[in-house]
Order: sequence, then C-alpha cells, then structure tokens
Amino acid sequence: MKLFYVACVAAIAFVACEDKSSLSSTADGDGGPVKIGFLVSGDRITYPNGAKIAVDEVNERGGLLGRSVELVTRMNIEEAAVAVQAAETMILTDEVVALVGPNRSSHAIEVGAVAQRHSVPMITTAATNPAVTAAGDFVFMAAFTDQFQGRVMAQFAKEALGVNAVAVLTQRGEVYTEGIAEFFTDHFSGFGGEIVADEFYESGATDFAEQLARIAEAAPEAVFLSGLPPEVALVTKQARALPLQNAAGEPTLFLGADAWDNPTLLDNEEAAVDGSFFSSHFSPDTDEPSARTFIDAYQALYGIAPTGGDAVSYDAVRLLLEAAERAGSLDADAIRQQLLATEQYAGATRIAGYNENRHPTKSAVIMTIENGAKKFYQQVDP
Repeated sequence: MKLFYVACVAAIAFVACEDKSSLSSTADGDGGPVKIGFLVSGDRITYPNGAKIAVDEVNERGGLLGRSVELVTRMNIEEAAVAVQAAETMILTDEVVALVGPNRSSHAIEVGAVAQRHSVPMITTAATNPAVTAAGDFVFMAAFTDQFQGRVMAQFAKEALGVNAVAVLTQRGEVYTEGIAEFFTDHFSGFGGEIVADEFYESGATDFAEQLARIAEAAPEAVFLSGLPPEVALVTKQARALPLQNAAGEPTLFLGADAWDNPTLLDNEEAAVDGSFFSSHFSPDTDEPSARTFIDAYQALYGIAPTGGDAVSYDAVRLLLEAAERAGSLDADAIRQQLLATEQYAGATRIAGYNENRHPTKSAVIMTIENGAKKFYQQVDP
C-alpha cells in the first residue's frame, strides 16, 4: 500500500508541473457575483447544505468585498475523470475564484492538480488522505489527515478499549480506504498491538464469507473496517450472522473511520453496527459556541443534525471567504497566502493553523453507535 501512496504523489507532481499558467480571477470590482466551485463526490447529498450556510452568512453581511457570493455546484460525481472535467469547466467557463471539495480523496488528488496548474485556490472538504495536497501550494485541506485519524483510532483501540488483537478488512482500489487502513495498522502495531488478520475486498462486493471465515479463525477482539457505507452494512450483517467472536466467545467489536458518519449507513436497517466506534470530524452534541451557531442554523433550515462532512463543507467555504476578506482582494496568490496564515479558526470545527503541507492542526471526535444512532464518545486533540 505504501507503493500505491507514493505512486499517487509522484503522478500528481508530474501533472502539476505540466502547466503552471495562471488564470486571471474575475476582476475585483466588476460588480458580478463571486463564484466558488463546489464539488461533491458520490451520494453525499447534504454537503452543499453546509456550504450554503457559509455563503448565506457572508451574503447577509453584505457579501465578499461588496459582492454577493454564489456557489457553482456539481453533485454525484462517481469518477475522478468527471471531477477533473467539472473543475476545468468551473475554472475556464464559470470563472470561479476558487474550488471547494471534492470529498473523496481519490478525486481530490486529481482535482488538486487542476487547481495547481491554473493557480486557483482549492480547499478539500471531507477528503482525508495526506496526498490530496501533494499537487502544490494552492491546495489545502479542511479535514484532518488519515495519518492523524489512523493514529487516533489505533490509540483509542489499544489504550481506551484495551484491545490487543485486531483484524483489518479493507476495500481495495480507493486511496482513502487503503490509506487509512495502512495508517491504522502502522500505529496500532507501534502501540504494541497485533494485527492478526489483514483482508481485502473489491468495491461493490456483496459476499464476504471467505474474508470473514479467515478473520474468524484469528478470533480478533476488534475489526478495523476500512470501507464505504454500502459494503460496511453488508460486512457487519454477515459478520454478526456468522457470528464473528473473540477468543472469549464475545462479539467482535467493529471500528471505523469518518466514512461511517453517513446516514446511508446509520439508517440502513441491515447494518449491524450497534456498539461500534468510529472517528469523525465533529459531533452535533458539541457545546463549542461557534459550532453551535452552525448546528442551530443547519437544523433550522434542514430539520436534521449535520454530519461531520456537512461541518467541514461549511468550514472549507468559510475558510476561503475569511482568507479573501483578510487579503482584501480576489487575487489567487493573496488568498493562498492568507489561507496558509490561518490561525485559531473557529467554525463548525477548529483549526489551530496549517503546516507546510497545508494540512490543518485540529481535533477529531470518536463516536459510538447505540440503537442505530451515533453518539459522542470523546474528543481527541492533536
């Protein structure tokens, strides 16, 4: 998996160097709306909700630099090539001043190369693989990295749950799923834990009998399941039917990452995820004043609590708007410099600042699932 990660980074570097021409942003004073491209991968249909709240807030205050802000949104992107084409169209035809998203790491890596080539600021939303910023200095993340997230879950499993033997089951072919599984594995081993089984499945798989049988032979105390909601629901259902147990004959725990923070998993009656733990970007139960403002606005508008992905979608747009306000200009390089200078940002989540790779320093939360609903368990600070 390390070779897969390195290959991604090398490919990005090549593409990013291919064309360093810079497009002129829409003139600061032409009076038209300031357009921001917003890309959504997969079925994350609520992510624009968070972004729209950030736009509404700035427009209610008179806009950005005296101009209204408008989102140019592309939804339900399933292929990286489609995300790339959407980004090109947003930049060349829609004349967006920046890109926000996408949320899928494999898509964000390739879109980042487009943003860098055109010198357009870009902030990813829920994409977490560290390679998403590898294209260059115009690409930033609003979410924590999988390096941090993997360490959080590994340390939580070993120290808080007292787990010593873990199996890992990973979806192949996704930068995100392979990356977070590798980071979890490395950290868990570093904390003195043992990986007793390391299994894989393909995207779209529906039968996990062979993998689960081999995992069952190892009788792990927990399974770190690095996958996307459709397969996670099927794996957990089949594992409980087996039943998958530890050496003491007790049900094996399931552990996950931020992809689990999705209504399509939590609302799936077939998913057997009660008692599981997963990491996420934020909790709607937080008492943080800035986060409560976002949560209250979101619930008033949409009647439901926001997910972690909704929160970082809000933050990504707001980070961009605040950087432009500090810059006093829509100049791309000025915005980029102000993003890099971000300190003590407080929105739906908090960002202390950015490192040289444009990865944010921020907290994660761990959620548990009870009666089909997620519940805040603890916060983990960097």
